[in-house]
Amino acid sequence: MAKKPISKAELAKLIRHRMDEHSECPPGISVEIRKVKTSEGPGWSAVTNPADSITHVKCARIVGALTLELRQKYALSDD
Repeated sequence: MAKKPISKAELAKLIRHRMDEHSECPPGISVEIRKVKTSEGPGWSAVTNPADSITHVKCARIVGALTLELRQKYALSDD
């Protein structure tokens, strides 16, 4: 199945929306989408800033889980 192309901005918005479903992720935490190399080739990863990752460890883990889930469905489009 082909992955749906999505922009970094749309992906960040989608992940932020999904984070809102979890009480461990306060509204002030932002998400950045970065291009990365994965075992499957070029891909992307969602990250929070280092201070938020330390302060809100459970939220950082949620962002990691969302990355793994959504990486199966979406590929970054050319912004």
